[in-house]
Order: sequence, then structure tokens, then C-alpha cells
Amino acid sequence: MSWVPGRGRPVAMPFDRTPLRGRSVDPQARIAWLLRLNRLATVPGPAGQFLEMLRAQGCQLGPSTLCRYETGAERVPLSVVRAYEAALNLPAGHLVGAVCGLDRMFGPALATESYAPMSRAQLSKALGDWETRVPAGAMLGTDWIRAADVITRPTGPVLPPSVLNSWVDQLLSEAMRSVRHASTTRMHTVGSLLVDRDASRILIDSVERVSSEPGAQGSARIVAVLGTSPDPAVLRWLVGLFERSEGEQQWGAAYGLLNSICRGTLPGDLVPAVSRAVVDAASDGLDRGRPAFMLAQRMSAALTQQVVARMGRYPAPTAAGARVQSPAALSSYRLAALRESGLDDPMLDRLLREALSPDFVERQDHSLLMLAASPYRDVLADVAVQQMGDPTEPYAARAAAHLLTYLARPEQQQQLVELMVTSGERSALLQALAHAGGVPAEVDLAGLADDPVLAPAAVSAAGMSNHPDLQWFRTNPGLAGSEVQCMAQWWGRTGPAVTDVAPAPRSDHLGLAG
Repeated sequence: MSWVPGRGRPVAMPFDRTPLRGRSVDPQARIAWLLRLNRLATVPGPAGQFLEMLRAQGCQLGPSTLCRYETGAERVPLSVVRAYEAALNLPAGHLVGAVCGLDRMFGPALATESYAPMSRAQLSKALGDWETRVPAGAMLGTDWIRAADVITRPTGPVLPPSVLNSWVDQLLSEAMRSVRHASTTRMHTVGSLLVDRDASRILIDSVERVSSEPGAQGSARIVAVLGTSPDPAVLRWLVGLFERSEGEQQWGAAYGLLNSICRGTLPGDLVPAVSRAVVDAASDGLDRGRPAFMLAQRMSAALTQQVVARMGRYPAPTAAGARVQSPAALSSYRLAALRESGLDDPMLDRLLREALSPDFVERQDHSLLMLAASPYRDVLADVAVQQMGDPTEPYAARAAAHLLTYLARPEQQQQLVELMVTSGERSALLQALAHAGGVPAEVDLAGLADDPVLAPAAVSAAGMSNHPDLQWFRTNPGLAGSEVQCMAQWWGRTGPAVTDVAPAPRSDHLGLAG
């Protein structure tokens, strides 16, 4: 199989030429890569046929414009990304979510577009539609993006605070338990609300309320998005949250501040407060010290040394294969991708390095989201499963397990279930199963309740999967008053994973081998 013609000039792929360990990346080149790669995998060869497909979607582009977009020479409008999705028959939001995430974290990288005009009749119809669909949980990620776009316009509707509060609460609840493009589109919606001062205030109140709910899981994701805010008051709130919280809330605040540090938007007058908070957290032990260490690494070598001294250990992987310069099993992934595509693709090499190494956690997340939105997803997931069963290097299985939390697909359920018996990465495998169509009903999740490390992951997997063992976690008298039961009750109130796709029929033949 190949995504390029057998003859003719080799296809030139966009490449991020920024230093591998530099302070920034080239988001424009990454967006161009995602567009070109998805086009080539579906419509290989010259671009003429694809231009006709775009025109059928109302997107009028010429060959030179397409070339500039697909080489990163010119910023791409989001409307063109949407046209790519429609022309290539991809799910709505599949590319949009990943591209908007790159623009929000590393941009600006998308071209500015004027607002599409809306008549009073169109606005009234849209508001009435959202009024019905939001409380019913019937909004798609792309619907949320459109709603936020309308609400935050300078000339947009002024909604009563009670309405906006309930809508934002619903958005956050869905964002905390969504997967793939359902997640990236909702994360973008949360971030886009930060550009409007009134919506931003409501968002912060809602984030604090929803993430503080007893048993809430996934709150780190929605708290972290606040770090992309241009408002110093929002960043000061994140510092305060980091100081007074633990667990998911503290991790979310740490990721949010990390976003601000990496984007260069953390105000100078907040640096001393962040430094003090980091040292204080490191003094509290390993649980609060790990997110502190993550921040210290991006702030200064001296602060990192101080944090390590307070913790009494270096809380990051040191095994061979954990560094971005030479990640474990890189050649296995590259070779499989080359066989699939036939492309000389240096961008893939760059993304794999970032995805397989924890050196730059903010880049690791975005690189994995890009790989998940790329045509390489299936072949890379197959390699990851192989590395889980028979790792070529010491760190390879751990890196593969993390990769699978983003790339695993329903067809791999049986293999993932079997790996649960033999692998030491069971928490990651539970997450991968939950994100890849759900944990099969035959898998005994209740049997993990006595394991203090695996129990929270088991509850999360049960909740995401609507697994029958969720009810056992919710009502078992032996768990009364425990954090695990609190989590299970939260899932019972909120509902299972949000996927933006119709549920597939559940398999009846999968079981946990033992």
C-alpha cells in the first residue's frame, strides 16, 4: 500500500525545523502536514481531483493556494479545514479539534476569518436549537464551537447568566469524559470562551464548581485549558488553585501554568509566586511534588534542583529510551509507517519522538493528538500493541502503553484485554480500552477494587464504558464513604464517554484471560 504515485517527483512533506529541544515549535507546518497527509491517504496523486472535491463543499481554491496551505507557507483558515473534513468524509471535528489545539497552544497558526453573518431569524433558530439540545446532551463538538463563536461575538446575543452557567456546566461535564475529536473540539470551545471577559468569568466559576464536585474525574483537562487565557487574573487564579489543591485539580493547575510558561504569556510579576508555590508543593511529598517538578523543569535549572532536593528524589523516568533524542522503539514505528504510506516523512519522525518521550509533556499531548487525527493511527497502534507484548527496549512497553491511550481502536480490544493479564501497565491499558470503544462487559473491573493504584482507573474505565461493574462500585457497602465509591457515584450522575459517534454493537466474546 502507498499514498503516493509509483512514478514522478517525490512528494515533499511539511517539516517542523525548530530545534528538537527548543522553546517553541512550528504550528503552521504541523497543520500543513496534517492536511496534506490526510489528503494523500485518501486522494493520492495530483491535487486536481481534490480541488474539485473541495469545490463541491463550497471551498474555492486554486492549485497555488492549496500548495501554500499544504506546505505551511500560508496560514490556513478554519473554514478550509472544515472543507477538508467534508471532502475526505472525515467525522466533523476530526481535523478541526487537533488544528485548533495547535493554534491555541503554539499559535497563532490559523488565518483570521471574518464572522459569518447571521440574521435575526437564523440567530433565533440557533438559540432555540441549543436550548433544547444542550440539556439533552445532544450537542456535537462542532455544535459547541459554533455556539461559543456566536456567544462571544461583540454583536452576539446577551444570554441570562443562569442560561450561560447551565450551558457551560454541561460543556465542562462533557469535556471531562469525552474522547478523540469529541474531546479536542470541546477543549477548543472551552478555550474560545476565554476571549470574552464576561464568558471568561462564568467559565472560571463553572470550572471551580464542576472540578470540585466530589468524585469528579477528568477535571485536570478543563482546568489546564485556562492556562491559554490572556487575562493575568485567570493565571493568578491558577496559581492559587495550585497552592491549595491536590490530585487532579493541582495537576490541572500545573498543566495550565505550564501552557502559559511555554507560550511565554506568564506575567513576570507572577514568576515569584509560582516559584514559591512549586517549592512549597515539593516540600509536601511526592504526590504534590510531581506536578511541581514538571513546572520547575520549564522555569529554571536552579528551581529544578531545589525541588528535587525538597522531594529527596528525581521524579521522572531516567531509563534508556525515555529521552526525546532517542525514544524506545522509534525505528519500529517509523518502519511500519513507511511501509504503509511510502512517504519520506520527517515530520512523522519528529512527532513520534515527542509522543514516545515524556521530556516535553505539553508537546507529547499535542503530538499524540496529531497522530490520532492522522492516517497513521492504525498502523502505529498495531506497533504499540506489539511493543506491549514483546518490547524491543526497556522503556518501550511503557511508552507504547501511553501511546495506546490516544491511538487504540475497537478492533484491538481482545489484544488489550489479554495484555491486562501480563503487562505492568494496567492503568494505561484500562484507559486505552475505555477510549477505544469501552471495556468489554466480561472484564472483571470490580476485582480491582482492592488495588489502591488500579481502583481509580477501574472506576474511570467502568464509567466511560457504561460497564455493569459501575453499579457494584456505586453501591457496595464495603466501599461506603471511600473515594472510589465517590468517583463511581459521580459517573452515575454524569453518564459514560462522549464520543460524538453512534454507539457500536457490543461484543459478547471478549474476556479477561487468566
